Amino acid sequence: MLPLSPAERSLVGAAERFANDTIGPIDERLEREKSALPPDVVAEWIRLGLNGMQVSLERGGAGASFFAKVTVAEAIARSSFPCAFALINMQGAVTRIEREGTAEQIARYLPGLLNGSLICAPSLSEPEAGSDYGAIRTLATKVPGGWEITGEKAWITNGAIANLLVMYAQTEPGAGGKGVASFIIDLRAPGIEKLPPYGLVGGAAIGACGLRLQRVRVAERDLFAPPGQAFRRALQGISAARVYVSAMACAVVDTALRTAVAYAAERHSFGRPLLDHQGLRWSLVDVAADLEAARLLTLQAAHTVARGEDAQIEAALAKKVSAEMAARSVTACMQAMGAVGLLPRYGFDRLMTSARIAAYVDGTTEMQNERIGAVLFKRYGGSPRWNSSGLVGKRPSSLDGRTGPHGSIS
Repeated sequence: MLPLSPAERSLVGAAERFANDTIGPIDERLEREKSALPPDVVAEWIRLGLNGMQVSLERGGAGASFFAKVTVAEAIARSSFPCAFALINMQGAVTRIEREGTAEQIARYLPGLLNGSLICAPSLSEPEAGSDYGAIRTLATKVPGGWEITGEKAWITNGAIANLLVMYAQTEPGAGGKGVASFIIDLRAPGIEKLPPYGLVGGAAIGACGLRLQRVRVAERDLFAPPGQAFRRALQGISAARVYVSAMACAVVDTALRTAVAYAAERHSFGRPLLDHQGLRWSLVDVAADLEAARLLTLQAAHTVARGEDAQIEAALAKKVSAEMAARSVTACMQAMGAVGLLPRYGFDRLMTSARIAAYVDGTTEMQNERIGAVLFKRYGGSPRWNSSGLVGKRPSSLDGRTGPHGSIS
């Protein structure tokens, strides 16, 4: 359990009520209609102060911690993973503008982001640049008074409903990440064509879409992060995102497990509850054990982010384990219910697609493998030496506390 202040616990309580009363009843409809977040849902999210949960008190926000954000994400995801992903991304864009924007950008955009007249979305990916952000081709060319941007962006969360964008573009072709800058762009500007929403299977509420930019003029004052800084900031944001996605994947499994356990305790077979049959009971025990292990990795990664440390590996480990765990665990819970699990009222169709989405967003599981694999030797390299008496010397353990390669897990 993450440490929360009384004010943060109150905020999480509001999020839980919002999830139960507002999100839960419409989750299936949004998927059936392939709809992005409706305006009234966004308005309620903003009214509760959740869009500005990490914005400082001095600027009209709740001043909540990263721990609170992770807990809110998990609370919403118990009712709907795609809605949680869309709302937390919306909130994250607000936080970034307050923390990283210039004084002029904060004054111009933050009030509208807090009152709902502006909805901001992040835009990194492109049709030919997914997890490889250094391959961004959208070109920002310096012109008198600002920049001119041409290119195509893809997979924009909340793109279907956003009117503001924090967008990444290449300023120096061939420079990779070193040439990438980010800009705040008004999506109502001339030269922008918003493409139709993707209507993702199991994730329509994410509101993902693409857009084309043709010689879009952006004032110098809307340069958000210059080359050399934008790419580094993006990587920091992605690490944090992987932590809350990990928490959301755990929430999906928590919902599936509670559904299966409740059903198995009530349904009888051969004169006793299904839960009394060892084979079924043990299959759900495996789910519970995997869930709690994934939660601990998420907890460790959240603490690393909150301390302001490099969380790339901790976040990658948490997301990899949680996403893989979610895919097999939701299936196990559904199997425990037999054919009844196929009935729409139990929601396993949406839980299964949510588990799959968790394996893709903010870097695929394969990309987490690459990130972790890059430091395998640094963290675990070197061969232990053996003689006839056994192991010679003691290898450092990853659980040795603050002196170990992972740092403290407390």
